[in-house]
This record gives sequence, C-alpha cells and structure tokens, in this order.
Amino acid sequence: MSDILIGGVPFLALSHRDGRFIRLAGLFAFARREPSGIYHVLHLEMTEVIARDAGPAHGRWGWALSVGMNTLLVHGFGQPAILAQDPPLDWETVTWHPEARVNFLDDEEVSEADLSPLLAGDRARKGR
Repeated sequence: MSDILIGGVPFLALSHRDGRFIRLAGLFAFARREPSGIYHVLHLEMTEVIARDAGPAHGRWGWALSVGMNTLLVHGFGQPAILAQDPPLDWETVTWHPEARVNFLDDEEVSEADLSPLLAGDRARKGR
C-alpha cells in the first residue's frame, strides 16, 4: 500500500523533473518533500497525459519551484493500487500549501477552491 494518499488515492513520488516519463492519463501533484518525510501539496491536477502537462511549460511550475517544489506525485488511471479496506474519502498523508490549487476541469467558471472539499474534506479549506 502506498504511504502517500490524497483524498484516499495512492500516489507515487518521483523527482519533480521525471513527469516526462509518465505517458498515462491520471493525477499529478507538484509537491515539496519536507525533511520530516511529509509531502506538502502545491498543485493538484487531472490530465490526459502526465508527460505533456506536468513539466516546465505548466503555468504553476515557476511558482511551485519558488516555494520549494522538489517532488512530483503521480497516480496513473487504470493502474493497480492496493488500498486499505473502506478507507475514508478524506484519508490523506499529505499537507496542503495555503495557495495550493486543484484543477480537475478545464471550465474556468468552476473555481478550484470549489473542488478541494471533494478531495480533502474540510482540510484543504481550513489549511490543516
């Protein structure tokens, strides 16, 4: 079982520049791994091709680097994952940066903040 969970979904940690090797649809998160081993999420996004979207051309890449991004967390859709039986939907082993964004839809009228409770319970809004 993965020890990196966001909203109950397991993620794999890679170097922040290794997204170019992941040619799958899925979720990716720009993150900062703290010395304690905890991952601090800076940006979370769903994409059709991680290799295409999780790199230096991304609009949040520069900002994420400026706040210490050193890790790319990935979850490939359709990949097998071992989960605990009946995990809560807000089960997380990460923390969130106060300026973290969540982008699951291309519709600009939907605020990323509107989606964060779906991912992380109230934790994302309250900054826990």
